[in-house]
Amino acid sequence: MTEYDAIIVGARCGGAPTAMLLARAGHKVLLVDRMAFGSDIMSTHFIKRTGASRLNDWGLLDAIRDIGTPAIEHLSFNIDDITLKGNAPAYKGIDADFTPRRKYLDKILVDAAIEAGVEVREKFRVDELIFDEDRVVGIKGTGKNGTQVSERAKVIVGADGTNSFVGNSVKAECHVDAGIHTCGFYAYHSGMREADNAAILNVLTDKRRFYINFPTNDDLDMVFLFWPTGEAKSVRKDVEAAYYESLKNVPELEARVRGGQRESRIMGTHMLPNFFRRAHGPGWALVGDAALHRCPITAQGITNAFTHAEILAEELCLAFGGDKNIDVALADYDRRQFEQLKPMFDYTVHLAMLQPTPDLVQKMLPLISQDVAATSAFMGAFLGSVPLNQVFPPELMERFASDVERGQRAVKARA
Repeated sequence: MTEYDAIIVGARCGGAPTAMLLARAGHKVLLVDRMAFGSDIMSTHFIKRTGASRLNDWGLLDAIRDIGTPAIEHLSFNIDDITLKGNAPAYKGIDADFTPRRKYLDKILVDAAIEAGVEVREKFRVDELIFDEDRVVGIKGTGKNGTQVSERAKVIVGADGTNSFVGNSVKAECHVDAGIHTCGFYAYHSGMREADNAAILNVLTDKRRFYINFPTNDDLDMVFLFWPTGEAKSVRKDVEAAYYESLKNVPELEARVRGGQRESRIMGTHMLPNFFRRAHGPGWALVGDAALHRCPITAQGITNAFTHAEILAEELCLAFGGDKNIDVALADYDRRQFEQLKPMFDYTVHLAMLQPTPDLVQKMLPLISQDVAATSAFMGAFLGSVPLNQVFPPELMERFASDVERGQRAVKARA
């Protein structure tokens, strides 16, 4: 039996880059996924410029451009009766966000892992983890030909989504659980595009609605709608009626949608949790949605996964090279990713609650809209290229964190 340095379960935005980075550093990696590589999956599509900078560092951003992925350079935020137009600051030289369909993005990531020397197995089901006392040391699984195999590694990485098999098997608890506050559904449309490089966001606080529209591959536009979770039952009962009825609240967007052609079913879910799960333990780690999931209202999921991949690969390379104890490295990965991603998590939960705009923000927005630099910084805070605390005063940062705490209290009260 081959012993790998790492076995990674899940070959998408968290797993494939982790595998690639470890293999590029000379480590032996097995990457498995229960689905076929390059298959489509529900997604926000947005790679923020912070995530795009990592693709650039990895030599993969040109591949994203080469498949005709729109580069989002111009943004419009329509928040009730205030309109902000502009662009966010560049991040490490990247001045655009990218919106690839996942069937293209995920294939690029897997192909890069294969090129780096990763051993890959698609349509592979992990049936159980192998333990040595409390330490995870391997997997047992079934290949696409039905053959059952066992494989061992120094570390098993779960990159297998919110309902992570790896996470559930090691009983990784959620140490932050702020609840579910939205349901979200989207569809692809043709014939409605106004620009190849612009995205539009509409927020209607009185109606508790949130809309995002942007171009993606194949000359399609994505229209993504959010409702409060209290309306999820009625939305799911007739999602098509809810989708088109909600569009009436934004006449310009409705007219563009009606003037084009819907090219897909309306996809989405009411299961949009906001949590941090413990992301490490003896012989295991979690990345991507397995470790952290937040409402896609800020479209940070892909970028989060890239962040996890980069930090975990860096820590594991130190461990595999003998420069750090492996358990210390896994703990350091968990601590670093939490510290780096928690502020945006808080902001996302605050927005996902679809609550009235705080008074201080109401006072800020008209002033921001009249200042090009302030508008750019505000957009950068939403996208992640500007630290939140450079835009929002301490009392608002405290408000975002307190909303998370309020969500946690509600979850505990229902338990």
